[in-house]
Amino acid sequence: MTKSRFEKGLFPLTTPRLSMRPMIKADWPLFHCLHTDNAVIAQCFDPMPLDEIETRFEQRLTPWSPDAKHWLCLVIVEAETQTPVGVTGFLLEQGVAEVGYLLLPPYHGRGYGTESLQAVTDFAIHHGGARTINATVTAGNLASAHVLEKVGFQLSRIDPDAFAIGGVCYDDWIYTYTAA
Repeated sequence: MTKSRFEKGLFPLTTPRLSMRPMIKADWPLFHCLHTDNAVIAQCFDPMPLDEIETRFEQRLTPWSPDAKHWLCLVIVEAETQTPVGVTGFLLEQGVAEVGYLLLPPYHGRGYGTESLQAVTDFAIHHGGARTINATVTAGNLASAHVLEKVGFQLSRIDPDAFAIGGVCYDDWIYTYTAA
């Protein structure tokens, strides 16, 4: 995969404990695991067929720029061990970004979600031109809601019965961050 000129100077994003870089083909095992591990997907989405996971993966390999119509997908790497621990990123449309992240279960509860989300939020504002950033959390996913709140997101609305997981309908909690 060829990086765009835009990507070459901006990545990796770094924090004290993490680095985040664009996804490459060699990240397939991580992406597959994040989309098939029941502990990861239980509060996010139903298991999906392999071909759908592969399609999503291929879409996220496309080089990104602020005018792209696809997700910026970054692999979260633990700086000390150089171990990939999850993915994060955003989709930008007309100054509004939708952020998301998934972490492998052994890395839950270490603050990596908060640290990576803060870096991606700052990037979306300063390099993507986002003025508003939204994140959707399935009702009951208190850990993700807490991560968003620590970064400065606020619950802006609840969409009742917006999403089904395992045949059960859940509300979507929509969190919003507005750039100053």
